Amino acid sequence: MTKPLGVNYSLYTLLLCFALMAYSSMVFYPRWQKHQTESTIAYDVEGYYWYLPSVFIYKDLKKQGFMDSVMRIYKASGSDIFEQGFVHKKSGNYVLKYTSGMAILYLPAFVIGHLAASALGYPADGFSTPYQLSLQIWGLAFAFIGLYHLRKLLLLYYADKIVAVSLFLLVFGSNYLNYAAIDVGMSHSWLFTLYVFLLLNTHNFYKTFGLRYILRIGFIIGLLTLIRPTEAISVLIPLLWGVNSFDDLKNRFALLYQKKGLVFVAALCAFSVVFIQLFYWYTTTGDWIVYSYQDQGFNFKRPHAFVYSWSYKAGWLRYSPMLLFCFAGFLIYLWRGKNKFAVMLFFMCNYYLVSAWNIWDYGGFSGRAMIQSYPILIFTMATLIETAWSIKTLQVVLIPAALLFLYINIWWTYQAHRGGLVDALCTTKEYYWKSVGRWSVPERYEKLKDTDELFESEPGSLNLIYQDTTQKVFCVDEHHQDKKILSIPFRNTAKLQWIRASADFQSFEKEWNVWKMPQFIVEFRLRSQIVKTRIIRTHRFLNDFDQQKLFIDVRIPEQRFDSLSVSYWNGEGKKRNCLKTPAIYTF
Repeated sequence: MTKPLGVNYSLYTLLLCFALMAYSSMVFYPRWQKHQTESTIAYDVEGYYWYLPSVFIYKDLKKQGFMDSVMRIYKASGSDIFEQGFVHKKSGNYVLKYTSGMAILYLPAFVIGHLAASALGYPADGFSTPYQLSLQIWGLAFAFIGLYHLRKLLLLYYADKIVAVSLFLLVFGSNYLNYAAIDVGMSHSWLFTLYVFLLLNTHNFYKTFGLRYILRIGFIIGLLTLIRPTEAISVLIPLLWGVNSFDDLKNRFALLYQKKGLVFVAALCAFSVVFIQLFYWYTTTGDWIVYSYQDQGFNFKRPHAFVYSWSYKAGWLRYSPMLLFCFAGFLIYLWRGKNKFAVMLFFMCNYYLVSAWNIWDYGGFSGRAMIQSYPILIFTMATLIETAWSIKTLQVVLIPAALLFLYINIWWTYQAHRGGLVDALCTTKEYYWKSVGRWSVPERYEKLKDTDELFESEPGSLNLIYQDTTQKVFCVDEHHQDKKILSIPFRNTAKLQWIRASADFQSFEKEWNVWKMPQFIVEFRLRSQIVKTRIIRTHRFLNDFDQQKLFIDVRIPEQRFDSLSVSYWNGEGKKRNCLKTPAIYTF
């Protein structure tokens, strides 16, 4: 009598993950159908990808003569300005900002897109719909490949049911879903897959010492570094995998010395891949090394670890709290996990590097810079799940937390693309707590992106202390950026708590760039010194040719002040905006 086979939970979970990713990518938010900054090839992806049309279509990698026409048509970075490179002073040639590793990974999609564009009558310019669709599908497929092999890797160390839960929590409960299914052009899920391959080949190398595995290790480390130079720390994985004590560490270095020929082959293979970038820099500029990020860099003395993780604006753990399970699993992993040195040292180095970057929010959600480390971090999560499986009191804590974190991730993914409540650039503590987990909020909460004060109910009565009855119109545009509307003597003799500044606003054309939106500003002053300032950006509430009465409520400060001023400021905006009938109330 044959023994019945057990249920393969991890395989079914993997298929469920694939289904969610495919739905998210092709139905929920198909970037390949979007335009400009929402398209698949936009912002950073455009910079990674730019090598391919430069070389294979326009054959102009140095002078970028085609650049202006492409930027004008597609506006993939939100304007006609080329932000993906700069003119090298010595050579006069353009140098692309990003290294070329992602372009190599994109190449199959580019070729298919180019053939499809020519055959279907689309512009064969490198950016039309067939290129966008091809890259979206290839990016999703590459994520599938990574997740499939991650399951194989985890099954080498954990039971099937543990692997099933780990995969489910990773895909349904973390920002991996977004970057593996929707923002697939970004480098992070591609790096995730490469790290899975690195881990698998490292495992197999120490089992067999086969030449093919060491060649693959060298190639993968080289490609990781070619995509993001900081990924050179990936060398820690093959160096330390299987090391769990200092005695193991001594034995490992002895082993590597014994296998120095294979180590040299791996290093040579890695360098041959990295040399692609050195060769590009040299042929373009005459210099072997070019720092292409210009004024961006690292602050190694003061990494931004806390704000990187917990900022309301873009914090990694704030918006992907499922990764707290990885932190919770660290102590257990140090006690009973395998490959301790590789996992812990890689995580610490990577966390330090990504949080030390000067632009710590990475232009959006900082957590995306950690995604490539998830194949390593998932070992600590899996160890936590394995431990909880036999300890019911731990399950009582972890299961409700997991359900909450799953909900937060699905909410975040939806709101970031279709709901509109997630705003990576402008979220404040006050706005976060008013919106998190909710599917809609009153429009007035938009003010909390600019001010930390909001009087939520209607005041019982408003006491008018100033009103302009002249019907004078105050306008700002590219030539008149700042308008002082009023400045009145004011002392809080009645011990009131709030003032309300209101006006009738008119927008001739909506400004979508939040940093260029006109600001309605209230200031309390003591002589010439500003005591307190609060603002709202009026174009959060106005569309093209809108006219609307808007107001800002500001709590009256306890510090001494003797005047109140109201102004309208246009920042760098070029669009004309006006207001009239300003009024000040107290309550």
